[in-house]
Amino acid sequence: MYYRNLSFVCSLFCLICLASCAQGTGSHEGVKGGDFSVSGKLTHAKAAKVYLKQINFATGSPIMLDSVSVTKDSTYSFKTTKIKGQHLFVIQPAEGYPFLFINDASSATLNINGDHPMTPEIKGSVATSGLYQFLATYRKDDSTIVETFRALDANHKLSAPTAKDDSIRDALGTQRDQQIIQMNKDIEQFTASTPSPVAAFYVLKLMAPRSIQPEALFPITQKASERFPEDGSLAALTSQLKVSLASNNPNNYPLMNKQAPDLEMQSPDGKDIKISDFKGKYLLVDFWASWCSPCRAENPNVVKAYNQFKDKNFTILGVSLDKDKEAWTKAIMHDHLTWNHMSDLKYWSSAAVGAYQISGIPFNVLLDPTGKIIAQNLRGEDLENKLSEVLK
Repeated sequence: MYYRNLSFVCSLFCLICLASCAQGTGSHEGVKGGDFSVSGKLTHAKAAKVYLKQINFATGSPIMLDSVSVTKDSTYSFKTTKIKGQHLFVIQPAEGYPFLFINDASSATLNINGDHPMTPEIKGSVATSGLYQFLATYRKDDSTIVETFRALDANHKLSAPTAKDDSIRDALGTQRDQQIIQMNKDIEQFTASTPSPVAAFYVLKLMAPRSIQPEALFPITQKASERFPEDGSLAALTSQLKVSLASNNPNNYPLMNKQAPDLEMQSPDGKDIKISDFKGKYLLVDFWASWCSPCRAENPNVVKAYNQFKDKNFTILGVSLDKDKEAWTKAIMHDHLTWNHMSDLKYWSSAAVGAYQISGIPFNVLLDPTGKIIAQNLRGEDLENKLSEVLK
């Protein structure tokens, strides 16, 4: 199950930082928005000034629009002019967390409580309120997934796992998959129901790619774009995904239908192994690493395929991007990877990365008996289906 297990538990502050660095499209013009006033009160927040910034997805940098002094009764107020279309803004006390705001109404209130930065009180802006409700759901989803990943990582690191440990690992894997499915459902439901193209764009651009593969994200984004046909940002994002999917087409892999580059590395017991040693068989060259959670999650699928086809002129060669030999060998044993393995223990400086043009793992290529690459990036049922096709 696809999930970018980032090192942070998603917080509103992190998402805003991502927004200010993200490359994307520009304003959402032609939709309800424009000039607006926003005011509010600060409690449990010591700040002499409050800043208003506009998130600019086109340039990747926030635009400073205005700053106001906080009054004696702890209130602030902004009034904008010459704003076209709907945008995502940040309202930030000089000392404290930033807060998101969408100008879907001409007037709104955003009361800030420094003790509860994730839950400001919002009045007048349906889009902003809806976005914060979604962010609360998303944080909850993300937190449960991260905890499950931590439990899985602890299980993977056991030096001598028992049958009970293996059972726990399988249960945790199922739990993780269900949690990711729920997160993706929440994302899809929000983007299908929000009245704001800005909110939809923000979630689809910055959050959805963490857990949704491009091929699954494309139809969700396309539907959002169809809901807001006048919005150029969603249309551009849909187009970008379409181009990305086309470039990821197996037929576009530069090494497809070419002889596989030969690599020579050492096995865990120090023996020299070359990819060319396996000519005469169908060979899956599987690029992975012990530290790669998605790789470890995919390993049961690879084991299943190996056990099903190993007696049909097929084998696997694991090529690890590890740098710690002990972690590598423990992972091989724990995940029951009973085929040949090799590594130069150079992490992302491995010779395999450049030779096979690897941008991420897990990744694999399937070689025919002549050593020609006939498929790439086969996972789950796709691996079994391809092997069933060629190993008749």
